[in-house]
Formats: sequence, C-alpha cells, structure tokens
Amino acid sequence: MHRVFQSPWSRFLLLVPLAAVLAIASWAHIRSTCGTYTVKCAGHYRNVRLSAGDVVFETPGVVEVAEIEYDEDIPRVVFAAVSDGKTNVRIVPHAGTELAASAENPAAEDVWALEVRDGAIIEGIINFSGWEALYVSTYVFMIAVVALFASLLVQLWREANYGYEMVACGGALMFLAIQLIVYANLIAGDLMQEWTFHDFAVELATMPESFVLLSLMPMAIIALLVSLSNISLIRHEGMRPVNLLGIGFSVVWFVAVLFWLNVGTVLFHAAVSLEAIWIVDTLIGTAISFGECLLLSTILCAWLASRHVPSRAMDYLVVLGCGIRADGTPSPLLAGRVDRALTFSEDRAAQGEKPATFVPSGGQGPDECMSEAQSMANYLATKGVEPERIVLEDASTTTRENMAFSRKVIERHAGCDVSQLRVGFSTTNYHVFRGYVCARQAGMKVEGMGSRTRAYFWPNAFLREFVGLLATQWRAILQVYVVIAAFYALAVYALLLQ
Repeated sequence: MHRVFQSPWSRFLLLVPLAAVLAIASWAHIRSTCGTYTVKCAGHYRNVRLSAGDVVFETPGVVEVAEIEYDEDIPRVVFAAVSDGKTNVRIVPHAGTELAASAENPAAEDVWALEVRDGAIIEGIINFSGWEALYVSTYVFMIAVVALFASLLVQLWREANYGYEMVACGGALMFLAIQLIVYANLIAGDLMQEWTFHDFAVELATMPESFVLLSLMPMAIIALLVSLSNISLIRHEGMRPVNLLGIGFSVVWFVAVLFWLNVGTVLFHAAVSLEAIWIVDTLIGTAISFGECLLLSTILCAWLASRHVPSRAMDYLVVLGCGIRADGTPSPLLAGRVDRALTFSEDRAAQGEKPATFVPSGGQGPDECMSEAQSMANYLATKGVEPERIVLEDASTTTRENMAFSRKVIERHAGCDVSQLRVGFSTTNYHVFRGYVCARQAGMKVEGMGSRTRAYFWPNAFLREFVGLLATQWRAILQVYVVIAAFYALAVYALLLQ
C-alpha cells in the first residue's frame, strides 16, 4: 500500500471512496423525499387562494394533494404518492376568481404530467424531489477534485518539476475551477429553492457553449498578439516553419471556432436530428474550451519555469548551446546563457558553497568553425574558470541531445549515477521549459535558470511547448477529454429524454 501512494497522482485514488459515499448518500436522500413532489404555480396565480378542490386528476388514485403552501403569495402544491401509475394534473381555479378557467381564458390552467414509480413521484421524465442531493454531491466531488489538482500543482512547483505533467495538471485545474465557480454562482442564486433538475441539466449541457463564448474576446486578442510576434520573429530570425507557429495557431483557432459556430446550421440543412446536433455542438465546444485551458496552462508553466532560481549550489551546470559567431566567439544569446550560469555559481560560492563544474553542451554546425561547446569553454576560460571545472559535451545538435549526451558526460566525469548529483542548466528564459522537458526525457532531475532575451521569442516558445504537449501526451489528454465530454453529454441526454 505504501508503494501505491508514493506516486503524486495516486492521491486521486481517494476520489473512489468519496464517489461511493456521495452516491449512496444521494440515493438515500432522493428515496426519502421522492414520496412527495412540490410544484410551483405560474406567476399569474399570485394572491389566488387555492383549495384541494381546485386540483383535478385525469387518473385518480395515483397522487393526492398533501398540502398547499404559498411562496411570496404564489401557490405551491405538494403532492403525495398513492400508487404506481401516470396522471395529468390540472389546477382549475374555482368559479368567482379572475383566473377561473373558461373558453375565453383557457391559459388559466396549469397542467403537470406526474408519474409514480416504486413510490417515487416524477414529473415529466427527469424532474423529481430530492434532486438537490445530486447537485450537492457533484459540487462536493468537484471541490475535492480541484483541491487534489491544486495540491499536486503546488507540489510540482515546489519541487521545480516543470514539464508536461505540470501543464496537464494546470489545464485540468483551470477548467474544473471555472466550472466550480459557475456551480457556486448557481447556489448563490437560490437554485435549490427555485429550480428543478431540468434547470440543473440545462446549465450543465450549455456549459461548454458558455465557456467558449466567454473566451472568444481574450482568445482573439491572444491570437492577434502571437501573429504579430511572429512577424517580428520572421523579420529578425528569417522565414522558417518553426517561426510560423503563432500564425498557424491563430488560423487553427479561428477555423475551429467558425466551424463550431456553423456546424449546427450545416447539420440542420443536412437533415440531421436536433438531438445529434446538440451533442455534436457540446463535444466540439468541450474540446475547444479544454484546449484553451491547456494553452493557458502552458503559458503559465513556461513563465514560472523561466523565473525559477535554484536555492542551492549545483554540482554540475549544463549550458545549452546555440549559434556562435564566424570567429568562434559566442553570439550574444549564447554569451547570455554562459553569463547566467557563471553569475549563479559565483553567488552560491560567495555563500560558502562548492563552485559548480560547467558542462558546455553543443556540437559544431556546418557553418561554424568550432563546436558551440568549445566556444563556450573558451569564453569561460576568459572569465577565469579553471580548466578542471569545464567538461565538454560537443556532439549534440538538439536540446534533447544536449540533455541526453550531457548526462553521459556528467556520469563519466563524476563516476556515479546522475541521480546522486545536483544538476542544473542555463539557457535563455523562453527556452527553460524546453530544457526541463528534455532533461526529464533523458532521465535527469534538474533545476533550470534563464537569461533575458527579446520578447518576440516568447509566444513562439509557448506554442512550441503546447504543440509538444499535444504530440507527446495525446493519449492522456484524450482520456481526460472523454471523461469531461461524457459528463456534459450525459446532461444533454437527460434533457433529450423529455
């Protein structure tokens, strides 16, 4: 049992007994209250005093009037179950009142279709007494889920465990927290006193639509900004496919939203049933809103990673390479990465901690006179770093190889497994999150730090990690989406039963 709960995600196993307890409590509450059912008359019955004789049953012996209450002078009729069966119930105001039914005033009647099943009264298909237990149970369960996701996110942040796991956790937390706020707002609006289960199902079924509509303006602004940043990036760095991610994202998002807004009309003209249209609309809206939360979580996690500063000295500091000048000296971007690692090591040494061993990491490109690692080593030497504190990794060509090859170099130099060492890395701030992801793939637990650079690099870096998240974690994301979409589709199905 102890091993099971060692995983940070294993805390969610606590939801299983909670769900069982809530389900049993809801069932017990509903069964204890379904023997009676209260209906509220329409507003035009205000100040009208009704009696049991004003209630007419199409099929006698199914339900009976137990009590007539008044809420703000509007009658509320409480029915009690008599025997299993179905009946239509009409309220016919007695003669002498201004609402008395007549050929000239047929709308004066209120009509309800009631059914008794196993002693429980149900109106229509899905309305029943005691349904508020489902609302409360759902609310409590979601509070527990949000709390677990929040605790996991805090743990990952404290451990500097930046990566796709943190992004997925943050996206799910954001999505669920918004739903929780909406549920809390429903309670504040006296939902359980004035609404029915039908109203509750409507709110659930329309949640994805409301979510997307509320996010249209902020997401449109984000799409515009990332497109503009791509224009600046292309002007400074040249036309490359990777520099078009912002524009590509904007196009995909606008197409997805336009498709969602028009799919109902297209399917309607194709003679698809309204039920199927509603379900398709819900599934697409859920996908868009969940994807938006994952994107925002990616931005937040990447920003947090860029601002992280290790609290302890590192045994080894990997400096991730990038382009060098024609004369072999580091480019300003690369020099910034080296300077950031040097500053950190000197600060920790000033506090009496052991100076780090530097691992310049980067191979030689076809247009470079030496490897990026050698260029950084020469730069470190000019800064007074002793040769024995420099270990080259000069074969890598990508960030993933930077981390994988650096691990081998470190273990060979230290003579022990990397898990026994404190390893950090330095790169440009927008690139820190990518460093964490690649280090995790290489089996290293690291802490990163970033040097400053121009702002136009940031949006593309965020989107690159978002694409990486979708590409590498698509199975897990699909599983979470299916659970969420099924929850909303179930609400739609409940409404379609009427």
